[in-house]
Amino acid sequence: MKLRAFLPSSEGPTTAERCAWKLFDARGELRREGEGPPGEMPRAKECELVLPAERVLFARLKLPRVNAATIRELLPFAVEDRLLADPSHIHAVAGRKNERGETVVAVVDRQWLQARIDAFAAAGHAITSAYCESALLAGGRDDWHVVWGGSRSMLVDDEGAGASFDRGPGLPLALRVALDEAAARGDKPNSVRVHTKGAEPLPDLERWSSETGVAFAQGSQWEAIANGQPAASSIELLKDEFAPGRSRDGFRIPRAALWLGAAIVAAQVVLSVADAMRLSTERDRLVQRQEAIFRGAFPEAKAVVDPELQMARNVEEMKRARGLAAGDDFLAQLTRVAREAKAVRSVEYASGRMVAK
Repeated sequence: MKLRAFLPSSEGPTTAERCAWKLFDARGELRREGEGPPGEMPRAKECELVLPAERVLFARLKLPRVNAATIRELLPFAVEDRLLADPSHIHAVAGRKNERGETVVAVVDRQWLQARIDAFAAAGHAITSAYCESALLAGGRDDWHVVWGGSRSMLVDDEGAGASFDRGPGLPLALRVALDEAAARGDKPNSVRVHTKGAEPLPDLERWSSETGVAFAQGSQWEAIANGQPAASSIELLKDEFAPGRSRDGFRIPRAALWLGAAIVAAQVVLSVADAMRLSTERDRLVQRQEAIFRGAFPEAKAVVDPELQMARNVEEMKRARGLAAGDDFLAQLTRVAREAKAVRSVEYASGRMVAK
């Protein structure tokens, strides 16, 4: 079973907020439908959210050829000038690239979407998919759609990009602007099908056709379209941090914190390299001083490889030459006596000589 909920465009969810829902069986056939808060909706294995067009912004962008991770980082900034919003507050998902090299990008307010997902999760629904309502009309070629409603209407182009608009006398301004923009980029549709919502009568399609040069034709009912399936090319909004099964209990690290952390790491590396260079210089200075002291004490030395070891050996040699015990003489002679003598009662050691009795 699959539950489909059509979200309202209100600012924030409440426990009593009502929205339309539809329940489908495994074959995709409608079994039940109704309206109510999430807590009163039937449970299903799959639950998908249909976002209103007012809450999803679509933009066409020419994105650079970089990897997917870089694209995800760039998308919020690429649409920043169109939203006048903080990039950290928006969730952007890229769709497919078209023949002109443009990519349709869907943008939604991150906190708004998260609040909706949390509200359904609190009612026991695990969200598995989310998309704009325009996805139910996506597909085709040079074929646009208009959903003509009483309080709100929606325009959907052949790439599934949707936009809501207000009704007015005659041809709506939003529709005229969209057709002009499409003509400017060489993508003007050949036809536009107008679907009605509820008992809303059709507008004057002949007049619209004569004013725009595009054939407007009667479509079907939105209620029937809402029972269909989203196009395969439509943009799935549950990506990245909203992906099903991914934990969202933690916090999102602000971009400024990431930059600060990177700056701290870079500073630590620079300081560590500087400290290593300082210690290396100090070591070289001490080695040079050690060699100078050794050459001052033993000027006849030709090669100085290890001043400390050579100094110790020369000192031991000087002790032996003057009849003094060297560091290893006592142990060496004691070992020799122990090996040669059969029985030893006492040992005398003086002036570098050992006598065993």
